[in-house]
Amino acid sequence: MDKIFTIAFNFPLEDSSYVLALEATVEQIASDPVYRVYDFRIAGKKAGMPLLPPQEIKPVPLSADATKKIWVHKDSEKESAISGVLGRAIEADR
Repeated sequence: MDKIFTIAFNFPLEDSSYVLALEATVEQIASDPVYRVYDFRIAGKKAGMPLLPPQEIKPVPLSADATKKIWVHKDSEKESAISGVLGRAIEADR
């Protein structure tokens, strides 16, 4: 069964001291787990034109210690600034 919830997070702009306070909707779409994050918006604003395209991310263990992980994009299996921020926000929500 899909689990849908909202996350709030801060996203720093590259090469700048500015940070955007954002919110997004998260849907757990697989049991392994994979999360689809969509409807990116400025925190506190109603949904409108999304600020970013949907992202599909998943946690990957760093080593034999399953408590340490990174968040990567489902298709590329690579970590990025946005996958890390989104993953930490998902972890904080649970």
